[in-house]
Amino acid sequence: MNNTQQQGPRLGLVMRQELKILLAERSLWLVGALFLALIAYAMFNGVQQTTARDKAQAAIVASDAQTRADQLAQLGRIMAGKEVPKPFQNPADPVRMGSGYGAQHALMPSGAMAPVALGQTDLFPGQFKVTYQSKIHFIHNNDIENPWHLLSGHFDLAFVIVYLLPLLIFALSYNLLSAERESGTLRLLMSQPLMLRTLIGGKVVVRAAVLLGLAVAVPVAVLLVARPVSGLTLWWALLVGAYALFWFALVVAVNAFGKSSATNAMLLVVSWVVLVLIAPVLLNLAVTAASPAPSRNELATRTRVVTMEAMNRYSKLLSADYRYMAEPEVLLPKNGKIEMSGRALANYSIQKQTDEQIQPELDRFDAQQARQQALVARFSAVSPAAVAYEGFTALAGTGGRRHAHFMAQMNNYHQAWKQFFFPRIDAGMAMTEADFARIPAFVWTEEPTSLVLSQALMSLLQLVLPSLLLLGIAGWRLRRYTVA
Repeated sequence: MNNTQQQGPRLGLVMRQELKILLAERSLWLVGALFLALIAYAMFNGVQQTTARDKAQAAIVASDAQTRADQLAQLGRIMAGKEVPKPFQNPADPVRMGSGYGAQHALMPSGAMAPVALGQTDLFPGQFKVTYQSKIHFIHNNDIENPWHLLSGHFDLAFVIVYLLPLLIFALSYNLLSAERESGTLRLLMSQPLMLRTLIGGKVVVRAAVLLGLAVAVPVAVLLVARPVSGLTLWWALLVGAYALFWFALVVAVNAFGKSSATNAMLLVVSWVVLVLIAPVLLNLAVTAASPAPSRNELATRTRVVTMEAMNRYSKLLSADYRYMAEPEVLLPKNGKIEMSGRALANYSIQKQTDEQIQPELDRFDAQQARQQALVARFSAVSPAAVAYEGFTALAGTGGRRHAHFMAQMNNYHQAWKQFFFPRIDAGMAMTEADFARIPAFVWTEEPTSLVLSQALMSLLQLVLPSLLLLGIAGWRLRRYTVA
């Protein structure tokens, strides 16, 4: 048996010995306990936030259903002559039903793996109360959040993995070879039939097994108990492993250059700062400079101007007398027709005109945001942290692409809502009980799994390829490593 064939059994021997040393030094206990605590709190927070969101959406669905049932029952009483309609709560009036009184919600449900990466759920709303009003009036009127959360983000597992796991890897591995050389034991070890790559491989495997075991096993166990089973769990585990592989490969490459332990620690921390903190910021600045978004102030100003023009155009209707308060019987449907208040008709006309004139501006915003997302996806490989985070949020269903998918469905629902109510309002047609069954309802359609897997696969490749490059550099340097 040659020396290369003997390395397999010796790798196991190195791993057992390294585990004993780490346990005796208590460093593995300390790092493992800290990592377990971080993972446990992150998963607790993720499950809590996601559960609260799911409960809130379930309450919205129940409220919408109850409201619609109450309105239908009220319409039945009105048509039977048992109740006089109220001016602002008249289910027979298409203006009222198409606006806030009859509004229904469009909801984006949480994904099965949402607790592992809360992503952009604290920035992008997951529900909209859709009316015939211009979209700009309700897309910015949802999910009021704590400003501190908007500034700092929620603490979730993705944060622990992306930002803290590399630091824990450094804490356990910055001196894989340098400590042995500085203590004089490396020369003794190399006097045995033991290859340097076997020694460093055994050390890395022990550390990786502990950290990845915690990073994968604990979250999977929590998800199996708290959430529906998802076929994406395996992809998430692979992505975590690929991200850890990159940092372990970096550790091995740095150790392979034969510097001191202090120098290794400094180089690794600087690498973390550059790749995790600085590179994403520079990428964001570059994307913003290359494809700047339209001015929100310009949009707000344009909206105000358009609204004022519409209000001036329909000023006479806005000042119409509210005789309906004293004469509610005029609100009763007659021969399929209904009299609508001048002010309600004015508000309808204002919103319709505003929607038509401001839609090109909103389309310009959407197109520019899509271009920015495309640039980020194209150049995110400059930061393994950005690559991993995009992959995590894609699997969790909390990333930008799924939200864009939701916005597209919401836009279609908004159009269907207007197409249902506008003709009835323009013709002065009263709502009937049969019309209630035809009022558009939002039905969520999940994005294709193939798109999620394609993004996860791309993230996986963007992490594995530079890892292999680093391992290649490490192998080249280890062949020239000076033991003395």
